[in-house]
Amino acid sequence: MNVACIDLEGVLIPELWPHIASVTGVQELAITTREEPNYPRLVERRLGLLKQKNMRLRDVQATLADMTPLPGALDFLTALKSRWRLLLVSDAFDEMVRPLWLKLGSPELRCHRLVCDAAGYIQRAHYTRQLGKHEVINDLAANGCRTMAVGDAFNDLTMLRHADIGFLFRPSPQTLESSQDLRVVQQYEEILDALSNFELEASPTLRMEHVNHPARPLSAFSRRISD
Repeated sequence: MNVACIDLEGVLIPELWPHIASVTGVQELAITTREEPNYPRLVERRLGLLKQKNMRLRDVQATLADMTPLPGALDFLTALKSRWRLLLVSDAFDEMVRPLWLKLGSPELRCHRLVCDAAGYIQRAHYTRQLGKHEVINDLAANGCRTMAVGDAFNDLTMLRHADIGFLFRPSPQTLESSQDLRVVQQYEEILDALSNFELEASPTLRMEHVNHPARPLSAFSRRISD
């Protein structure tokens, strides 16, 4: 089985915390894993800021209500799922990303959870992985799956390196500096093109299909995505 492990924020949806920072005016919330590689430390900082500003989970969710997926993201997933099982692997929190996840067609999602008190204030994060996103890749490989991965930030790098093929999508300068060994892409089309070649190299059956039925142009992706 082919499994596509794809990050959410920065790849399929906008970064949530910079948006929250913009809406609330708390600019310290704008820092992401593109700049801070220590994710638990980053989360603790965010939750501390929310407490200082007396913000409940429902207040955070309200700032995200008008967000939509990145242009082209849904078409990208639609093109992928004809040959790859979709698995969204995110370090975001279910309570925050669920509305955007629904807009992406509700593919399988593995992310973290938030623990709140009776009044709705976020007390802590509950992490579903202990070491990193590469745990998902390793579990799939142990079950005989071939994997591809797409991510954009520090917390994605081990996932990309453990996958059979990995793509670093529109990285920040800080992330790029730490990932010279990875394939960097700016557009969804680049990923689909590379995967077509990867599938043909890996599968004699797919090579024969390609000869008998040449791929048609990806008209759904003719619209380019602004950086």
